[in-house]
Amino acid sequence: MSHPPRTGDAMALRCLFVVQGEGRGHLTQAMALRRMLRDAGHRVAGVVVGKSDDQAVPAFFRAAFEAPVTDVESPGFVSDDADRSVRPWATLRRALGRTPTYWRSLSALDAAIERHEPDVVVNFFEPLMGLYAVTHSPSVPVVAVAHQYMFLHPAYRFPSGRRDKRWAARAFARLTAWGASRRLALSLYPAPDRSQDDLAVLPPLLRPGVFRQPQDRSEPFILVYILNSGYADEVIRWHEQNPTVPLHCFWDRPDAAPVEAYDETLTFHQLDDEKFLRLMARCRGFVSTAGFESIAEAMYLGTPVQVVPVEGHYEQRCNAVDAVRAGAGVRSTQFDIGHLRAALDRGSTPEARFQAWVRQGRRRFVRELEAAARRPVAGSLGPRVAERILEAA
Repeated sequence: MSHPPRTGDAMALRCLFVVQGEGRGHLTQAMALRRMLRDAGHRVAGVVVGKSDDQAVPAFFRAAFEAPVTDVESPGFVSDDADRSVRPWATLRRALGRTPTYWRSLSALDAAIERHEPDVVVNFFEPLMGLYAVTHSPSVPVVAVAHQYMFLHPAYRFPSGRRDKRWAARAFARLTAWGASRRLALSLYPAPDRSQDDLAVLPPLLRPGVFRQPQDRSEPFILVYILNSGYADEVIRWHEQNPTVPLHCFWDRPDAAPVEAYDETLTFHQLDDEKFLRLMARCRGFVSTAGFESIAEAMYLGTPVQVVPVEGHYEQRCNAVDAVRAGAGVRSTQFDIGHLRAALDRGSTPEARFQAWVRQGRRRFVRELEAAARRPVAGSLGPRVAERILEAA
């Protein structure tokens, strides 16, 4: 059982991070918040990362924490054979078939909470934490952090059509934050807090490396980031039709070399966060799948973007629409990099006001966690109700 919350400048909060490991976005958010907490005199006592069975926790993430990092198996998305689009029904079938594994993951999460005795748990959109609130009776306050909690805000504009997808996205966001005393919605633009829903709107959590990048340098190359290596063929096709445009492309192909030169003007790189940021700060434009963190980083650095949502991935479609609304650039359905010219020709980005929004909100994160540690914890549904829910599924 957790000890009573501590208050006062001389008493540091002890935090436990629970992080969804799908992609890199929630991982980098956790790294950024860990730095803010450390600067405020608090510490992260432990980290639990939820991942699918074929994923590995990146070495750069483990190296960012002095605290132990434990990985547990969590539901993840299933992609098609070309490694391009998300298969929702296959994803659901695999999740239901691995229910015993997820029960073991919940036990490991419970053991981590008992071992580290945190004053507050910070959940970066990991569904296991929501299920934990359903299946157990946590006595520790939980703060849920993700840009997906903007789905629950009335100011958020979803893509037109697909009301079923909209309902599912909102339902999943509510599940991950089940039992949380506060939900922090990360947004590309300011919006009013919703105190009646325990929902606060804050700017993106950007890595410290973003703030160290020079912003007075520009080179003629275009930076490309593809979440699924299956998109490399589209990049290559466009490149062969436009061989004079220099491209640096980052991908996650496991068997690839750290750097592979396709020819003189197209180079593929394995994921390397520091190199990626250096190139983003210098590039003329940025083309990427519609990950929230990459869009936010480009906006802060004043780099025009072209976002290409992963096929069948409704959340990425939402991110793409939101990025255009925020003035980040343009969206398309394929890696036809020619679409980026529209953003480049416009010649303006929301860099100044976005930087002000990011700076304005940075201190609020720590204050939100400090306030949450002092709030009473509401009860959960209890294990019997949870078992009935899982059996019904």
